[in-house]
Amino acid sequence: MAVSTSQVTIAAVDLVVTLGGTSVLKGVSLEARPGEMVGLIGPNGAGKTTLLRVLAGLLRPESGSVNLADTPLGGMNASERARRIAFMPQHDTAHPFTALETVLMGRYAHLGRFQLEGKQDRRIAREAMARTDTLRFEGRQLDRLSGGERQRVVLARTLAQQASTILLDEPSASLDLRHRLSMMETLREEAANRSVAVVVAMHDVSLAGRYCDRLALLSEGVVVAEGQPGRVLTAENFRAVFRVETAVEVDAATGYPQVWLIGPTSQ
Repeated sequence: MAVSTSQVTIAAVDLVVTLGGTSVLKGVSLEARPGEMVGLIGPNGAGKTTLLRVLAGLLRPESGSVNLADTPLGGMNASERARRIAFMPQHDTAHPFTALETVLMGRYAHLGRFQLEGKQDRRIAREAMARTDTLRFEGRQLDRLSGGERQRVVLARTLAQQASTILLDEPSASLDLRHRLSMMETLREEAANRSVAVVVAMHDVSLAGRYCDRLALLSEGVVVAEGQPGRVLTAENFRAVFRVETAVEVDAATGYPQVWLIGPTSQ
């Protein structure tokens, strides 16, 4: 996992967000470098989705800042943001466009006004679909696919955007075991081959620990632990944040942390 330490692709500093009178982010800071994959973990309501939406420019914080390299995110228009940031939401609309048409939407940021997709755009889209095992669906309508199949098409759209930062919210939620592994391998390849910064929110902590260079553990709108997976995935952290008892050990087959759920805490 080669990661560049010479620059930061995306950086958030002291983000504060209140939604519906509830404090959701309380001074959260986070950064991701070229070629790095950062995992956001934490219980429901910890602030992971809100943080991703702020990083994507879809939600403005009350205070704090987000920079892409040395450029403030708030000073960019929607087209410039789309060229530099690709965001894959947890739930995407099931519409009647074909799978190929859906993936080609990822190329819109690179097209001029009223410009149609060209041969190169279609090549990039089909390559992304091949990487996500969705090329066989290219002529089928998105709303005729299963949830997992749609999820992979949306991932292909995200890859086709060819942004320098990729943000994903629970991208493996609807996927079977094989495609979960394939998706994470694809994201790792994208980070390494194009020096992309990837920030991904996940509930599967063992999968996050295997593929992410760093993890940020959120609880009640605060980053309570951050660092290499082995330093964040600890029984003490799971007890304090998730209120569960776990056994965490290095998996002999992969060499990465494996989390075994024992049960809820007695408190």
